[in-house]
Amino acid sequence: MPRRPSRRTSPKAKPAEPGARGRAVRPLAVLAALAAILAWAFAHLFAGGPLGLANTAHLAEVTFLSQAMRAGDWNWWDPAGNSGFPSGYFYQVLPQALTAALSALTGLTPLVSFQLALFLPLLLVPAAAYRAMRVLGADPWVAVGAAVAVPFTIAGDLMAGPGANAARWGHGADGALLGGLFTQLWALAALPLALAHAARWLETGQGLASALAWGLLVGLCHPFAGAALGVAAVAGAAWRVLQRLMRRDGTEIGIPGLLLRLVVLGVLLLAGSASAWLPVLVDYQGFGGFPARMMDEAGPGFARLARWIAQGRLLDHGRLPALTLLLPFVLVLGRGRWLPWLWAAAAAYGLLLGIGPHLGKTQDDLFPAVRFLGALQITLALAIGGGAVSIVRWLRAGQEGPRWRVPRSAAAFAWVMVAPLALVVVGGALAQRQRVRVLAGFGVIDRADFMRSLEALRALAPGRLQVAFGAECHWTIQLPYAYVGRPVVAVLGGAALQSSPNFVHAWELRNDDPALVARVFDAPLLLLRQNHAERVPGGTIVWEGKTYQMRQFPAPGLVGPVQVVGDLPAARRDRRQASLRWLRSGMPLRDQVLADPGARGSVAPAAGRTREIARGHSSIRAHIEVDDDRAGPTTFAVRESWHPRWRATLDGTPVAVRRITPDYMAVDVPRGEHTLELRFRRPAWLWLLWLLGPVLVLAARLREARA
Repeated sequence: MPRRPSRRTSPKAKPAEPGARGRAVRPLAVLAALAAILAWAFAHLFAGGPLGLANTAHLAEVTFLSQAMRAGDWNWWDPAGNSGFPSGYFYQVLPQALTAALSALTGLTPLVSFQLALFLPLLLVPAAAYRAMRVLGADPWVAVGAAVAVPFTIAGDLMAGPGANAARWGHGADGALLGGLFTQLWALAALPLALAHAARWLETGQGLASALAWGLLVGLCHPFAGAALGVAAVAGAAWRVLQRLMRRDGTEIGIPGLLLRLVVLGVLLLAGSASAWLPVLVDYQGFGGFPARMMDEAGPGFARLARWIAQGRLLDHGRLPALTLLLPFVLVLGRGRWLPWLWAAAAAYGLLLGIGPHLGKTQDDLFPAVRFLGALQITLALAIGGGAVSIVRWLRAGQEGPRWRVPRSAAAFAWVMVAPLALVVVGGALAQRQRVRVLAGFGVIDRADFMRSLEALRALAPGRLQVAFGAECHWTIQLPYAYVGRPVVAVLGGAALQSSPNFVHAWELRNDDPALVARVFDAPLLLLRQNHAERVPGGTIVWEGKTYQMRQFPAPGLVGPVQVVGDLPAARRDRRQASLRWLRSGMPLRDQVLADPGARGSVAPAAGRTREIARGHSSIRAHIEVDDDRAGPTTFAVRESWHPRWRATLDGTPVAVRRITPDYMAVDVPRGEHTLELRFRRPAWLWLLWLLGPVLVLAARLREARA
């Protein structure tokens, strides 16, 4: 009986046909040329701090993480904004942590490491698109068509009104250089590969380890990219099932097997990404949610989305609408078994973008539908670029084949289908290059004077910085921490920043009375523009430059005595509303606070002082004194965001941590001199969760090797 060939061994290779190696090299040469063009387009990223609201937020967090790694602190409590937050405790930390590790290990400055981390994903998009299409079964030149289209798909100013440029939610340079969506950039660069490997697993049952690895990478870089992958997998599987039921699928796909593999992949991806979502559920009390969503995050709705596509504003901003014009032809004439996966995903994303404005707003607003915009751009670009070349291949094969002949006019039409892709590259490269703007060339900020203000900050009073009255921009808000370690009161950008429970309070008081902000948030210093100085009441001028001015206001210090005068409601929504009312009540100016009902303790008047304060990366130490205990212990507020993982000791003895307004910590202290120490401790199980994904991928790989 003849021996069956082993699955572990490949069939004997056939002799290569003449010219086969040259034909294989040509697509790779195109990819290399695309990479060179993109390198030229994005080279200016290395000229300074990049544009993008969230980019400077991520730069500040990368700076903090690199410093913490060098210091051996793996608890990662970040004081960079909104009164502090546990960096990497919720999600979106992977690109930041890897960038910080690059800085910590090599000695590169955080800025240079961050510039590299922006530049490389933008450069690698064509290679990712090409490989994804090959995994889906496309031939090399069809894959090249997709590789050409994806990096040069560009959206424009899609929505009118302040803060409503939806292009900043798009993929690649759209999101990274307009909105500063650094973590989304990494996630969407890998999304085509994750989708391709998922489709191969679902259809054939092969490549589970690869599907799991790429899927986890996408989801751990950005949760909505992970959601986009799930949407695409479900939509593509549903399309395949429908084709099979209608007998329009060329292969005998087993529906039960397809659905079972879909469930298996979903469960494994959910389990492998537990490090991103399980801490949110376990410590949900310390999660601030997203109370200040932008006006365009709900999504465009169906009518507006249709206009964006028809007018070329979704795919072809800044050049002739080449991809937009190709779209209907590819819809009708496109060839390839891979196309249904892309059309199904695009249709699902379009549906979510359309219904987004009608979904309403939850308490924490965790479903901004506009986040699917980048995934829609990518799937459409893959389909259009690859589909256009597939039409050319189909028509040329028909012209030369023995069964039937296509007229020469049809062959000419085939080349007309490819010509727009050249326009895509030329116009796209120029448009992308114009998008790269950095601090040195941005007119809204006097860079030289701002840098002088940062130097002055080193010698001024400790505490947080207010940035208001004409001085606000993302550089002036974030760079004080990134460059001189001075946190700012209210900071937008970056999911973790807005997950601080104090974000809602800082946002409420933005551009408000600086004396009140100073008292509530221990923010004695205010940076403003000189031409707005007459709008600012009070304060002492402590530094002046040509453009900017610094004023100082009385502040209570990071640790100081307060009096608890009432309880907050137990319900989360009611608690937040009561805390916001407290901000405007006048009580903060009298050092009076409200406490959670579960934090019963002293209500005595404030009767103490703080002698000395020192803080580490994830710790706070204060030497305090209470000189009057006639009414009981004094409550000392610690003006750092409350989180259930903070632990406190008084003279080395554990003590209870109270939760007080706005969302700070407090400890009751008896009469005498004491040393108060608080430490944020990241639980060991959270780090172990990060090992779950690699373990699952390894297990899947070993299973495949034994098959």
